[in-house]
Amino acid sequence: MSEKCRKLFEKAFEKILEYEGDYSNDEDDHGGKTKYGITEELARNVGYTGSIKELTLEKAKDIYYNNFWIKYNYNEIGDDRVAIECFEQAVNMGPDTAIKNLQKAYNLLSNNEIVVDGIVGPQTLNAVNNNCEHKDALLKLLNIFQAEKYIGIVKNDESQKKFIRGWLKRVEI
Repeated sequence: MSEKCRKLFEKAFEKILEYEGDYSNDEDDHGGKTKYGITEELARNVGYTGSIKELTLEKAKDIYYNNFWIKYNYNEIGDDRVAIECFEQAVNMGPDTAIKNLQKAYNLLSNNEIVVDGIVGPQTLNAVNNNCEHKDALLKLLNIFQAEKYIGIVKNDESQKKFIRGWLKRVEI
């Protein structure tokens, strides 16, 4: 990993740790058992066999780097703030939702719409990196879509209301 990529990932990972704490197993949390924001299901899917309670910070960092940062090309997004925001949303709402939020935000700001497919591929990277002059507005829209998602979750499932204040700490408008 290049020095720039490493530093940016470290910054993104530190942001995740602002929101994602130590071990949690809240019966109302649809994520189930988590540590550092990594669900037990995700840990198993990427080959971690130990207890989620015993997941180390270094292993969590490795999971995030390989299974989010690199896998979904956040390292290829040219604006650091946008890359970090997409990564943070992916951790909390899933990569597909985060990427679709990016694509929808771009489409609202551009006359050259891209397909909203949840994939950070060449089309999305070219659009966001080379054809988006309004990165501040893009970032605000990403956060607005994030807030909308949280509101929708609570509207659809009243048991999730207890999490809304914590989720909204992630929304930076």
